[in-house]
Amino acid sequence: MPVLSSPVPLGPGDRRRRRLIRRWLCAGLVAAAGGVTVATLAPPAPQLRAVPVAARDLPTGAVLTSTDVTTAQLQDRTVPDGVLTQVQGAVLASPVRRGEVLTDARTTTGPLLAGQPPGTVAAGVDVGDPALLQTLAPGVRVDVLARTQDPVTGAATGAERIAADVVVLRLPAVTDPVLPGGDARSTTSVLVAVDAATAARLAAAAGRTVLTVRS
Repeated sequence: MPVLSSPVPLGPGDRRRRRLIRRWLCAGLVAAAGGVTVATLAPPAPQLRAVPVAARDLPTGAVLTSTDVTTAQLQDRTVPDGVLTQVQGAVLASPVRRGEVLTDARTTTGPLLAGQPPGTVAAGVDVGDPALLQTLAPGVRVDVLARTQDPVTGAATGAERIAADVVVLRLPAVTDPVLPGGDARSTTSVLVAVDAATAARLAAAAGRTVLTVRS
């Protein structure tokens, strides 16, 4: 029957090497586990979307061209609603700052009351002087005056302010729709953003209104 040899006793150096090997193995396992954890917890890369932005400060009434617009990469969740898909030829209804995302709310074809306070309505008001139309554009702020007159003689007595610091929403087309009889009648009325009470005052002053432009 073979005789089993007894294990060779380990010296101090061997035991030290084994302890070091165990420590390195433990450290490697911890590092590997940490890497798996970090990879699991790390958020996915954000989804980016190319959007049109103003290449420079642009004024109200500007007709957008390719030189007015550039693109920016934004996180998809931060992109506003109504981003323009057809940029060239769009007309700005209000000033735009360099780098601002271009949306339909900034153009004359966008939602009429976009961005206005709750309860705002659009009211038509005659400018009084047709030449004033050339100085107006969507986004311009105006006061509306109503001419007053003597109730007995009808003579003009002055004017009173019935709306202050209201914004022009939209200018008239060149002509109104063709009326019965084949005539096309020009108009000098614009749409302004006001509250319901002011809209009632504007309606009562129809035919007597004059607009003044604020600086």
